[in-house]
Formats: sequence, C-alpha cells, structure tokens
Amino acid sequence: MAETKKTTWSIDRLLKPNTRIDLILDIDLINDRIDVRYGSVYDITDQFVIISQTDPMMTMSMSGRDVEVTFVGRDPVSGEILRWGWTGRIAKIAPYALNQGENVQAVYITAPRAGEINETNARMDYRLTIVSNEHISIQTHPSFGRVVLFDFSAGGVLIGVPAPPQAALGMRLWFTLFFPNFMTQGGQTTINGEAEVVRINYAPGESMAKLGLKFHELDLNATRALQKAINYYMLEEQRIRNRTDT
Repeated sequence: MAETKKTTWSIDRLLKPNTRIDLILDIDLINDRIDVRYGSVYDITDQFVIISQTDPMMTMSMSGRDVEVTFVGRDPVSGEILRWGWTGRIAKIAPYALNQGENVQAVYITAPRAGEINETNARMDYRLTIVSNEHISIQTHPSFGRVVLFDFSAGGVLIGVPAPPQAALGMRLWFTLFFPNFMTQGGQTTINGEAEVVRINYAPGESMAKLGLKFHELDLNATRALQKAINYYMLEEQRIRNRTDT
C-alpha cells in the first residue's frame, strides 16, 4: 500500500464552507459496491462539521453511526491537491440556522482533532465525466477501432467503440490512459494496466457501443496517478459549482 500523508493541521485549515463532503457508510468489496452520501459544508466548530442534508438523504436512524469522512483540498504548504479524511460519527441530524430566519435540516458530524486527519484513497465509485477534453484519452485493444473515453474512476473506465463491439464480457485487455500532469506545465501522465470488460451496452442499429472496463491490479504508481487526477478534477468541479452558486 502506498504511504499516505499525515498532517497536524487543524480541520479549519484544510476544510472550508461550501466544500463538498463525502460520507462513506458501507463498503462491499466482494460485490464492488460502496454507500456514499455527499453534502456541502455549512459550518465548522470545535465539536462538529455541519453539512447539508446528504444525497442520498440521511435518516434519523443513522445518528450515532461511525462514518468515513473525505474531501478534496490543497495542502496549506505544498499546494498539492489531496483527498483528506478522518473517521467521524454522525452526532445528530437537526435544524441549522443557514441564514437569518431560515432553518434547514443539517447533518452534524464529530470534528477531528489535530493529527486525526490523513490523506486517503480516491473513492472507487466517483466517476469523472469527460466532456470534449482533448487532453484526456485512452488507447486499448486495436480491434476496437477508434475509442472514445466517456468517464473514468479509480476503479475503471467507460468507453465508446464502433458497433458492433468486438468484445465479450470477461474479456481482459491492456490499456493506456493519458491525461495532463497537473504539477508540470504541458506535461502528460500515462497509465498502463490491464482491465476486464464488465459491461456492454449496445442496441442493433446504433453506431457506437459502450463498454465498462474494470481495472485489475494497477501498480502503486498508476494508482497514485489516478488518485491525483480524480482529486484535481473534483476540485475543479467544486470551483465551478461554487462560482455558479454565487
């Protein structure tokens, strides 16, 4: 396992209001499923990190449950974009005074103490949609012809290939994923690995088929590079969302 970065920073140095928070409740490694609820930070106090009601919604019965809390932010010294996390508890789901005269339902999570926040892995299920980005692409089995990358995550990719697809469920193939090196102007990162075809969406008459590929045993450097890419794009999405909301 890659070494993770530990920090002595307090939570208010790393986390700010309006930041997206992900709450991981359950992970089913056997079936490759994860229960994640996300919300936006309202306030940070000595006792609690207070966030909006999540999507999917939290119920009152979840109060008292332990939860893995993660978010994307920059290291205050190096400026590196990292995913931070800590183990918290859902203290309560209760009203919060968002604005003068406006109360909203909020989730109160126990705040971490200094030294309890560590770098954590990218979520396996968070998929980054690729929209006309010429700097991100994928190459794979030559029989597929021209390949279009729709999205990628730490666990796999969704690609489009000319129909009918020259693929079958369970097929394994090598791939190379290309995206910018975010620490070097004009640089490029390449990730090589093996993937399995786990989903095929195709209807007769369509010009393109969609294939879901699941990564298999990526090496530590490739895993680390994927985490950095996901962290970077999540932060960009957050910035765009914050500009839209203001």
